[in-house]
Amino acid sequence: MGDGDLLARGWRKSSACDPYECVEVALTDGGVRVRVSHRPDGHVIAFEAPAWKEFLRALCGRTLEGPA
Repeated sequence: MGDGDLLARGWRKSSACDPYECVEVALTDGGVRVRVSHRPDGHVIAFEAPAWKEFLRALCGRTLEGPA
């Protein structure tokens, strides 16, 4: 997948944003890409579709573990 795929579908901001902490997601043919909104040229985390679904399931179920 190339950058064109991300540009074609665009980035969407989280509805739970504040001015300093926000993420954006972009749907791709193979999954989802995630980045920090105030650093659009920074790092992007790639999730394949099954991993993204599992992440959302854990997030909504509040079963994610934070740092110790």
